[in-house]
Amino acid sequence: MKRYIYFLLLLPSLVFAQNKLKGKVTRAENGEPLVGAAVEIKGTSRGTITDLKGQYELRVPNNLGELNIEVKFIGFKDIHKTVKVTGVNTQYDFQMVSNDLQLPDVVVSARRVEEFLQKVPVAASVVSSSDIERRSVYSTIEALNNIPNMMTDSWVASQPTFSIRGLASNFDNVGFESTVALYIDDVYFSRGFGFNSTLFDIARVEVLRGPQGTLFGKNTVGGVVNVISETPEFANNGQVEVNFGNYGFAQFRGKYNTELIKNKLALRLTGAFTHRNGYITDLNSVSNGYNKTIFGGGRGSLYYKPNDKTRVTARFYYGQDVKGENTFVYGSTEDGNPLGIPADTYKSTTSDVPNTFERQQFGGSVKAEFDLKQGRTLTSITAYNNSDDFYLGDNDLTKLSVSSWGRNQKLQNFSQEIRVSSPRDQKLTYVGGLYFLNEQVSGKDTFSLTKDFLPLAEKLMEKKFGRYNDYVETATTNSKISSQSIAMFLSGGYKVTSKLTANIGLRFTAENKKLSYYQPLTYFMDKGKPVGAIDYYAVELGSKSDPYETSTIDNVLSGEASLNYEVNPFAMAYLKYSRGFKGAGFNTSVSGDETGASLVFKPEYVNSYEFGFKSKFNERTRLNGAIFYVDYKNKQEILDQGYKIEVANAARTSGFGAELEFNIMYKRLRLDISGGVVGMRYREFMFGEDDYSGNKLLKAPNATFSVAPQYNVDLGDKYRLVLGANINYTGKAYNDISNYEVIARKAATIVNARAGIMPKNGKWSIALWGKNLTNTRYIQHGFEYEWGNQISWSRPTYVGLEMYLNFF
Repeated sequence: MKRYIYFLLLLPSLVFAQNKLKGKVTRAENGEPLVGAAVEIKGTSRGTITDLKGQYELRVPNNLGELNIEVKFIGFKDIHKTVKVTGVNTQYDFQMVSNDLQLPDVVVSARRVEEFLQKVPVAASVVSSSDIERRSVYSTIEALNNIPNMMTDSWVASQPTFSIRGLASNFDNVGFESTVALYIDDVYFSRGFGFNSTLFDIARVEVLRGPQGTLFGKNTVGGVVNVISETPEFANNGQVEVNFGNYGFAQFRGKYNTELIKNKLALRLTGAFTHRNGYITDLNSVSNGYNKTIFGGGRGSLYYKPNDKTRVTARFYYGQDVKGENTFVYGSTEDGNPLGIPADTYKSTTSDVPNTFERQQFGGSVKAEFDLKQGRTLTSITAYNNSDDFYLGDNDLTKLSVSSWGRNQKLQNFSQEIRVSSPRDQKLTYVGGLYFLNEQVSGKDTFSLTKDFLPLAEKLMEKKFGRYNDYVETATTNSKISSQSIAMFLSGGYKVTSKLTANIGLRFTAENKKLSYYQPLTYFMDKGKPVGAIDYYAVELGSKSDPYETSTIDNVLSGEASLNYEVNPFAMAYLKYSRGFKGAGFNTSVSGDETGASLVFKPEYVNSYEFGFKSKFNERTRLNGAIFYVDYKNKQEILDQGYKIEVANAARTSGFGAELEFNIMYKRLRLDISGGVVGMRYREFMFGEDDYSGNKLLKAPNATFSVAPQYNVDLGDKYRLVLGANINYTGKAYNDISNYEVIARKAATIVNARAGIMPKNGKWSIALWGKNLTNTRYIQHGFEYEWGNQISWSRPTYVGLEMYLNFF
């Protein structure tokens, strides 16, 4: 009887224990848990939703057997599955596949291994290939318009400027390296004149804000721009694209991918050609004939996978610019027009020396990856790059013959990196390795004065000069820099608890540089005596047989430390300290220092403190942000007055800022919003007898804001209309350290838009696009001269038609 009573008491619990179906609902692409997914038994009222860990528990009918289960979640394809319930607690997991109504995952290699952006404690933004397409992006400069606290400009293709969080470098001579590190496919470019060109076949562009001194090394005090190109795939496909617009714009791009050996070897070839007339009209017809962009280039890559543990990618490229647009006009000074002629209008100038630009680039890299035991990966990257460009232009940009300036700059570098990385899902993770860079850089600047400078020279030098129609005097700088850099680095993370991770990284860099420099002067002789107006700007220094030589050595420890806390599976916060440096360098421009001592400037160091967060409330929204404080020692700055370029170290510079990025996908609307504010000033900065303390940094806008909506409209079952806009605001910024208002960049809002139609299978696309639709203008760059200012205006309204066809 007692046994019977016990059985009756236990019977309800036994029945209920047997009637449970439980498991986990995750995202098929990356295994992330899905919160709030609906799990139901079809045809009944029984159902539940997943918790914060993506887990569900569902009571099932008493009769055990097969159940028809439905799993639904916004942004994912519904699952209909027959599940057999077999025991007390039947375990069944579901993996859901996303559809186009959700935000795609973003991958970034901020820690030199590919990870999901939301899991990395770094302030990073990624411009994907789809972003590049839907915004009709055609160059590196354009690709970065939506990054918070970032500003770019380029007065000629070989002289781009990248500013991140108010930290920028002007490439005004070959001895001045970038404050923002520039990478293509994990290969470092120390100077921008080999970096900015037409984009094609790009997988993504990554921007890491703040010092990245551990894994990316020197010259990352502002951040990193890393362009990642597409990798060949084991398939046969291709694409051709044609593009036409105003100002004679024509661009042709194509790519072809083929599998050479099944599942082992693939080849990818891409090419591009661009033609565009200049938007500044030169009233001198001869000079205007040179005023256009003509570029052609190609890229090839091989992907070899001999087995499951080895992957080798070989890349090579070639590009050639035949001509380049003139973006400058003659502008007045605060004191009027020293030459006695009016300033140019916005869209025209008159030059007596044609604006000439030519550039040739080529190189390649081999990246080999080997899977080791315990999930570790050994990576080797070997690379060679070569860039050679030439520029010659009218320095006064008037019908008068006052001055001309030319530059030939060359770069060759060889680099080798070897690193080992652990899996990122372990309690202890690490990346460590060795890096070597050998670089040879040379530059030749030619600064000439001609006949119409002599009246101005009398005022400047307080002496009388004759008048000579054939007067020419020239200072020619010849510089060669040989640089070798060796580094060791190690970065690791340790999971203190299931939610808290501590990260630390160190990098030791040993770098030595040697400069060989000589500057001869060519005088105009009058009755056996030199006229000597060139002496106002330059002195004889060294000679070809006996150049001025000097060297620098830097042995520097940089690194970072951070804590990141996982609030829940969809939100993370972090605290980070990082230290970066940029090595000593050389001023290779026209010099008036007969000792040569001013040609060398000291290394700079930065300490950065940052708090950031990353959150993804669901599969349709993402919100990331950061606040930061930067403290700079010996910041390298250029006093660029066009005719004289001097470099000095600002003893102390500091500032703070914040940035925010928000992305949302709602039904057919995608909206990307980003913004940033920054306040950077020189705290202690004496440059000779001039005190620049309190001035704002050059190229440091006080705010940036971007809105990029895209809306998709179905046209029946087969076609889709895609409407997009890209609205970018950049606050006021100064183009020099003296904060000269006449050449300052005013605050401006640029509106771009695109409307395209395509089949839903993505086979082809036809789109109309427009850039700077409000025809907003601002000064993107400027130089000061005694005879007036050179002003580089921003681009006007561009409109065009884009068509592409995919071959599958």
